[in-house]
Amino acid sequence: MMFLKLTRSAKTFFTRFGWLIAELVFVFLGLYGAFLLERMHDEEMDQMRKRQILQALVDEFTEYEKELGGASTSLDEGYGMPFFAAYGSGERPFPTPIPYGGMGSVNTGIWEAMLQSGGIEVLEVEVIQKVQVFFKKLQDLLDLYSRFERLTETMILPEMDQETAFFYEPEGPELRDKFKWYVNSLFTIGMSLRELSEQATDTRGILATEFDKIRLDTQKSLQVEEDSLEVPEEEEWIEEPEEPEENVYQQAIAFLAMESENLAGMLALSSSQMGEKFAMPFLTSYTEGERPVPVPVSVPAFQEFDFEPLTSVLEAEGIDDILESELLEPHRVLLNKLRELRGLYQGFSERCADELSNSLTDINASKYYPPEGAELKESFTWYPNTLYTLVTALGDCEEEAAGAVAMIDQAHPGLYESLQSGDEDVVPEEPAVEENNSTLSSHE
Repeated sequence: MMFLKLTRSAKTFFTRFGWLIAELVFVFLGLYGAFLLERMHDEEMDQMRKRQILQALVDEFTEYEKELGGASTSLDEGYGMPFFAAYGSGERPFPTPIPYGGMGSVNTGIWEAMLQSGGIEVLEVEVIQKVQVFFKKLQDLLDLYSRFERLTETMILPEMDQETAFFYEPEGPELRDKFKWYVNSLFTIGMSLRELSEQATDTRGILATEFDKIRLDTQKSLQVEEDSLEVPEEEEWIEEPEEPEENVYQQAIAFLAMESENLAGMLALSSSQMGEKFAMPFLTSYTEGERPVPVPVSVPAFQEFDFEPLTSVLEAEGIDDILESELLEPHRVLLNKLRELRGLYQGFSERCADELSNSLTDINASKYYPPEGAELKESFTWYPNTLYTLVTALGDCEEEAAGAVAMIDQAHPGLYESLQSGDEDVVPEEPAVEENNSTLSSHE
């Protein structure tokens, strides 16, 4: 009896309130469906906004690459190379004012506009950091040139009617202390402009890669929807195993570490050879008023070193997605300096072969010095000037190379020990992440 009463009560309840329960279920499903549709719409809008922003940045960095590359070429060919070639040869080139060139047309406001509008919220953190670093260096370059321009306006332009000798010491081919800022600033601007031009190319490539990823993802999504409507044909295929990302990272960092260590060792040996065998003996004797004979310089470690392996890893496609930029950029800057240094060294060696005596039995100081006095003839002043530049540049590059090795060792403790022991199975330790962000971020 009790069972029958409960059954009748349940039937009565559902009869009276079933419509209400059904309506609540329908309302819930409707709201949930609307939520899902809105979420899908928002995701589509974010993807569309991301594509638009990346496309705008790719176009903008294409212009940066063009303008900065043109400015770098104009500065090097029109001003830097002619001045340093003459100055290094002991001549007295006129410190000519440098026009703004392509740097004047570079627009620095687009990134600030995106920051203010919140448009970068849809971009990846790595992309944002890469672009921000570029604009920071661009602003530093513009500030550097502005200071150079102010000094030119106040110290060079008012003296344009002067003879070239006005800007140089009475004796010798050295600029007066008052004007030495010119040669230093010209060199720094040239190096910074070349580095920034290369970074514009790298950044444009990263942005283009991100844009292609979104475009391909969209195409794949559409293709999946189309394929879901078709009956797939049975097809036998064998999937080729892909090399794990972690293995690729280990190989890349190990190769970079090995080449960085080789480079540091070569520069330490080259700097020692250049300084102890040639530069220090000659320059010390020359400054003490003696009459040392200029001799051809030979630094086998430097002239025979192969930069190609290091170049290959730094310019490898996708290397910026594998290794940390904090490790790659110092090596790229150093490699560019070494290329210029090798060019200077080769030019110096050729001039030594052409103008200096190559016979040890034909060493006669009278060929290089006047009958009285301990200063080289004007036609040979290029020798101590270039020799000093070479040994100084080698020393600077040696320090930078040692710093690059130390950076890798700090980011991956124990890596160099494993390479020296020949243990290829040792996994490099991931860079530690500290709260102050002083160390490299770990590889994902």
